[in-house]
Amino acid sequence: MYLVQKEEIEKLRYLSRKLVRELGMLQVDSSDSTITPGHWHVLIEVDKDPGLTVSKLGVLLLISTSKASRLTSFLHKKGLIEFKEGADRREKYLHVTAAGKAAIKTIDDFSESKIEGAFKYLKESEMVGIINAIDKYSNALEKNRLSGSDVKIATLPTSRVIRKQIMSMISDIQKNEFSIPINQGTNICILKAENYFYYNNSYNFWYAVADDGQIIGSVGLNRINKNAGEIKKFFVIKEYRGTGVARKLMSTLVNAAIKHGFKEIFLGTVDILKAAHNFYQKYGFVKISKDELPEEFELCELDSVFCKGEVAEIRKFLNI
Repeated sequence: MYLVQKEEIEKLRYLSRKLVRELGMLQVDSSDSTITPGHWHVLIEVDKDPGLTVSKLGVLLLISTSKASRLTSFLHKKGLIEFKEGADRREKYLHVTAAGKAAIKTIDDFSESKIEGAFKYLKESEMVGIINAIDKYSNALEKNRLSGSDVKIATLPTSRVIRKQIMSMISDIQKNEFSIPINQGTNICILKAENYFYYNNSYNFWYAVADDGQIIGSVGLNRINKNAGEIKKFFVIKEYRGTGVARKLMSTLVNAAIKHGFKEIFLGTVDILKAAHNFYQKYGFVKISKDELPEEFELCELDSVFCKGEVAEIRKFLNI
């Protein structure tokens, strides 16, 4: 690993400040001086993701939910954002109004003119290099922040609210990220966890929670027979992949498998989840054919890839 020098850190800090100054929204020509850069950022995020909740907005902007609520309330009073009710009436679902769209166009015109002006002084290869470098740098900053966050692994409660939040997290990954054709019953096992994950006087389903309260991952251990279990609903949201959250969830599951006396763990997944396949293989799972699954294994019509792992071997790879 490259050991960064203090001079390089100072240089990068200086360049970052300069970049913010040159692109800063403080210079946007607005007739309303009460609208701050924070308000502009809120408008942009809500316009990108209509129906965004206040709590999710806070996560995106790295601010507290209370601050996100204050910013959105201000924009609501200005007529730039409207609140709509959704399935959970306790949450505010945000949408940009026509006036808000006009305000965003001001931002777009300002930002595009800045960037287009700068690119006149660069070659095409330099432009591509800058975009790739900024992308890598911003992703590295994000991973470093997330790896240092206080992620907790919790056991599934009886609360329907929490269960629905977990289902929503999983469905969002399946539908919006990977276009997996799910239906209303695909994730119902979480809501009906007593039929799938409750045995030996314990719930065997866990979810990961970030320090801001956001649910960021989940995994369940279904009992196949007295010697084998099945991994179900193993998901981690995109922002937290590669930060150790998946490993924490897998370690929790394997410890439970040992407690229940399971010798083997099976799973079914879809072909498109290539990163998940690599993760399983990293921790000792091997691909098997459908014919090698236990008789009691309940097939999901979406699954096309199947894996098997020896609990003792997985434990060694996890170093637990």
